[in-house]
Amino acid sequence: MERIARLREVIRSAKAHPVYREKLKDVDPEGVDLDNLHTLPLTTREEWVAYLKAHPQPPEGASLMHLTPSPLMGWMPEYLSQEDLRYQTEALAQHYRRLGLVGKRVLVAFSYHVFAGGWLFHQALWRAGNLVFPHGPGEAARIAEIGQAYGFEVLVTNPSFALKVGQAGGRFPLLLAGGEPFTSVPGFRERVEAALGGVALDAYGTSELGIVAGESLAKDGLWEIPEMAVLEVLDPETLKPVPDGEKGELVVTALSRTLMPMVRFRTGDLAIAERREGLTLLPRGVFGRTDLMVKVKGVKLYPTELAPILGGFGLDPKGFQVVVERKLEGTDKLVLRLKAEKVPPGLLEAIQRATGLRVDEVELVGELEGGMVLDRRF
Repeated sequence: MERIARLREVIRSAKAHPVYREKLKDVDPEGVDLDNLHTLPLTTREEWVAYLKAHPQPPEGASLMHLTPSPLMGWMPEYLSQEDLRYQTEALAQHYRRLGLVGKRVLVAFSYHVFAGGWLFHQALWRAGNLVFPHGPGEAARIAEIGQAYGFEVLVTNPSFALKVGQAGGRFPLLLAGGEPFTSVPGFRERVEAALGGVALDAYGTSELGIVAGESLAKDGLWEIPEMAVLEVLDPETLKPVPDGEKGELVVTALSRTLMPMVRFRTGDLAIAERREGLTLLPRGVFGRTDLMVKVKGVKLYPTELAPILGGFGLDPKGFQVVVERKLEGTDKLVLRLKAEKVPPGLLEAIQRATGLRVDEVELVGELEGGMVLDRRF
């Protein structure tokens, strides 16, 4: 289906859904396009959680259900209709065909139970014309053995487990990765590719949205998959689009969901956007969360952005704390506390390149107390 036609179909479905009925009551779906989509109201996970708590039973027309852990309600369900499944399968298959994934032997090592992981990849890869083996997670040594015995060419799993498969002797020409920070962690791709002896490509998606962005063989960032979604990156304070090259919150309108529509869904994930060839490109992938943003020296700092950088230098991605203080002259002082024995060479320079901020002081500690951010200026 043509992209604008599908977008309008999603908006029509949303208008009939209780989550959107009031906020979209004055919207004419036939007038919605890529140029004015940004004028529609945003949607939050909290809105969906409130609705799902009040209506816990599967909706009429549901054909597939998944659950995702949620701190707000224990488990958050996602539902797809038969038509959603048909559309998603073909739409994502188009992405894999563009990657040349036709006639390959594919082993999927994501979960097929409870979570959406394995299903998101499996059906589309099958539809694209590949042999797909639904192995599921775990058993790295067995996957390595099966891969060799049956000539599997593509492994689908998260990058940390792919590394274990490679260490167990598994060799795959291509890895389709997802489920955790990957290409945003310096050096991670290179380690995984060396272990597997092949090329590793990243993807981004969630259970609510499906897979909405993926890398090409050029490995130049996560490209919006046009059949699957419309991506925006907004300033989390002003909720306006950020200029190319600036950081903001990733907002997604899913084109594969009509039973449980996701229109301008605020993911809370941090990304940089560029517009190329009529599509949105995330050149650094998704590399943090916007939840704990703090302004330092007039610059927006997203502390979770530091986690993949620390991981790339061999440090614990969770073993840090950002402290913001006032200097005697009244200017901001940025202190980085690290649960580490030493500061790896090049770390502070990497942080400055990524954030635009210079760390004024580093404190090495044995334990961290308090949250990720301590703002002592007020």
